[in-house]
Amino acid sequence: MNRRSFLTGWAARVAPAPASDLSVRAASSTLDPYVPDAGAPWDAVRAGHLLRRATFMPRHADIATLQALTPAAAVDLLLSTPYEPARPAVADSITESLAGLEQSLRAGIQGRWRADAATLRAWQTAAMRDAPLSIAEKMTAFWSNHFATEFKVDDDYVIAPLLYRQNRLFRSTGLGSFRTLVANVTLDGAMLVYLGGHLNTAGKPNENYAREMLELFTTGLGHYTEGDIKEAARVLTGWRVSQFNDEPNPNGYFMPYFDPPSHDVNGKQFLGVSFPARDSSTNTEFLVRRDEVERMIGVIFDRRPQACAEFICSKLYRFFVYSNPTAGDSEVITAMAELLIASNWEIRPVLAALLKSAHFFDNANIGAQIKTPAEFEIGLARQLGASRTYGDDMTRLGQELFDPPTVAGWPGHHEWITTTTFPVRAEIAQSVIAGLDEAELLTLIRSFPNHTDAAALVTALAAVLLPRPMSAERSRSLRTLLVGGGMDYEWPQILTSSPSTAARNMREVIATIAQLPDFQLC
Repeated sequence: MNRRSFLTGWAARVAPAPASDLSVRAASSTLDPYVPDAGAPWDAVRAGHLLRRATFMPRHADIATLQALTPAAAVDLLLSTPYEPARPAVADSITESLAGLEQSLRAGIQGRWRADAATLRAWQTAAMRDAPLSIAEKMTAFWSNHFATEFKVDDDYVIAPLLYRQNRLFRSTGLGSFRTLVANVTLDGAMLVYLGGHLNTAGKPNENYAREMLELFTTGLGHYTEGDIKEAARVLTGWRVSQFNDEPNPNGYFMPYFDPPSHDVNGKQFLGVSFPARDSSTNTEFLVRRDEVERMIGVIFDRRPQACAEFICSKLYRFFVYSNPTAGDSEVITAMAELLIASNWEIRPVLAALLKSAHFFDNANIGAQIKTPAEFEIGLARQLGASRTYGDDMTRLGQELFDPPTVAGWPGHHEWITTTTFPVRAEIAQSVIAGLDEAELLTLIRSFPNHTDAAALVTALAAVLLPRPMSAERSRSLRTLLVGGGMDYEWPQILTSSPSTAARNMREVIATIAQLPDFQLC
């Protein structure tokens, strides 16, 4: 099956459908390691493919770095390189609560929260654009969509300092234990506020998080009862978070804490496991966290291991390989799930096996994903070396960082491209390209080792911006633009004697590539 065939309709309106030099064949259905051969060489295309899925788009130097390694070593580099961007200015931005304030004061504080959220989004886009050769930012994006948390929900806000701490949790532990991550997210401050956990009180349990914990975060539908949801909500009573300077902060500002009088101390029954009642001596933060919250998470994984493993591995597959897996892909997902359980729920070995597999590098999966708005706009800025922080227009494309549409996150896949967003994508791409000044364009040109060779430059640029090889006809057209209608051999002279012309022509080449239908793919 051609996983790029949906572009045919768009291609007819924009440019001829791309001629591909990669044959499409049935993808391998196992996690057998990728071994380069004549039909699937370790080249700029496959190194670029790995970078498109594991980072926010490849740069030429990144492709060259990975090509110099073996495929397995390239994956290991991406998985082992940490990345922790400097703290944003709003990390500790504290205000008073809205309780008891008149409307004008409330509006002023809410305006501060919105401004802080905008600052946090700018920080995140810069982190995506400037990240090293590391999978950290893509894993952060994955978990942010799995444990989706909205900045504004109804009339309430999840303030920027809480969102930042959740983001840091994903970045620092995203390759570790899935089981541990679920436990940490359960008492994460942003999640407590978003799903009403900070209002969950004995006698009036709030079931929001308990329901999503099972349905969206761990097992999926069909592996629990309504009774289990109610009991889980009771387990989670009593947890609060210090958000404002006029509230208690026993563990520090923006940190969760336990309020003993709000916890249901009666016995519970969850997934067939009994949780005994407790008295005042055992109703403490440490013991309730360990013996109820963490134990409840453990019960989910111990009683429903296959459901948990297949649920999260299916989402990992959709994110890193293909958004709409078919029956033929189920064997790979099953193998991933078995490895996850055998690896004690550690994500790193599962991703290592997937990204090193012949299935991942199969021609059928190269250039088969639709770029998310972040990959499209921020990725282009990263590839072109833009100094500006782009990402302001992503809302027009259906994605605003830190504010997904629902607790289920962004649906993605074909919904990223609609009759409304497709022309906006073209407009945004041209805006990013137009924002490059002459110096940035010349720096980009000179970043390619063979930049004085028109054919080599166009080929290398296309390997950065497009997921699959160019046809000979497309290459000739782009070279003609680069030399302003002249001959290839004129390019060195243009570059030397008229750098402004070289920069202008390069801008036109990039703008033309950005109009191609396969530019929408990664």
